[in-house]
Amino acid sequence: MNVKLLNGPNFDRRGLLALDVDGTLLTSVGELSIRTRRAVLAADRAGWQVALISGRPLPYVLPVARDLGVGHYVVAANGSTVAEIETGATLYQADMSGQLVRTTLSELRRALPAVRAAVTTSRGFHAEPGFDVLAPLSKADATVVDDATPLADDVVHSVVLFAFGADATDLCAQISELAPAGLHVSPSGLPGSVELTAPGVHKGSGLAHLVELLAIDRHNVVAFGDGLNDHEMLMWAGHGVAMGNAAAETQALADEVTASNDRDGVAIVVERLLGEHAGDRPALS
Repeated sequence: MNVKLLNGPNFDRRGLLALDVDGTLLTSVGELSIRTRRAVLAADRAGWQVALISGRPLPYVLPVARDLGVGHYVVAANGSTVAEIETGATLYQADMSGQLVRTTLSELRRALPAVRAAVTTSRGFHAEPGFDVLAPLSKADATVVDDATPLADDVVHSVVLFAFGADATDLCAQISELAPAGLHVSPSGLPGSVELTAPGVHKGSGLAHLVELLAIDRHNVVAFGDGLNDHEMLMWAGHGVAMGNAAAETQALADEVTASNDRDGVAIVVERLLGEHAGDRPALS
């Protein structure tokens, strides 16, 4: 693989770090290490924008992002939503038709009866029993319902489909065969689950919307990820960094492979990015 190093002299001060959360920023036990926190906060102080990029729905990722205390923006639901972390204000939202999601869920449940759903609409985040096992939520974050199918006239922001004990890759393949052309299926980042989005929506497209809003050149974006749903983001960014714990196919398409999430892989790259040239911002070459 052709590995590009961050070692040139003329990096734009207003760069952006795009950080996948699970398996990348967080360790395998879901913690943010002291070293990684320090590195990301140092980048923020040095003038970098920091964004968390997650497959989690916005109502779930916002409390996590605020608790982590790093970053100003979040791209949630695999690129469907871009929001400010502090205020929760939505800056961009890709929507789906409530009727289309209703019809799709009905057909999927007939073919795959074990599949359950968690759906975000303008009415809030509604999750079917068991979702809290994958992603613990407070009552303020979600409403647990027996059936999360949206109303026909709902505007749907995100849909997570999950099945206990399922392999996310297998589930993604099964649902992709059944989903209509008007919906895109991708791994969600949570165990045994997938995400439904509008066509052409993925982490890369959500990141592109954020970069446009911030008037940052895509070549000044350094993106970190470990999963299948990070592929578009890693390829779109000026410099894509795959984690050491990522699958071989993810590492193969990145510009660089760092250490694993349990060995401060994000911090290693960020420290080098900040420290190779005192007072200068290294370029991506």
